Amino acid sequence: MVYNLIRVKEEEIKSMINIRTLKKIQNNGGLTLKNGKPVSYKTGYQVATEGRETRDMREAMQFIKEYNGNCGIWLSDGVWYIDKSHRESTKRDALRIGRECNQISILKWSNMSLVYC
Repeated sequence: MVYNLIRVKEEEIKSMINIRTLKKIQNNGGLTLKNGKPVSYKTGYQVATEGRETRDMREAMQFIKEYNGNCGIWLSDGVWYIDKSHRESTKRDALRIGRECNQISILKWSNMSLVYC
C-alpha cells in the first residue's frame, strides 16, 4: 500500500511542469498551476495562502514541488515568486482568506485583474 502511494506521488511529480517551462516565462509574466499543470478559469478568484521567493530558477522549481504543484508563479526583475494558492468561487471568501493570510491582492479570473485585500 505504501509503495503504491509513493509511486503515485512520483508519477505526479514527473507530470509537473519542468525547468524548460520556467525558462519560457518572461519578465512580469507567470502562470497558475493545479497539480503541476498550467490552468486558467473563466470565473472565481485565485488566492494565495503563503509564498516564497528566490532568484534561482532551480530553487523556484523546488518550491513548486513543495507546494505539490498547486501554486502561482510570477517572475519580476529576476525574482521568482511562488505562492501556494487555490481557487475560490466567491469574492467574499477569497478576500477573507487573502486578508487572513496577509495578502496584498487576489486574482479575478474573469478579466485577469487584481482585487486588493
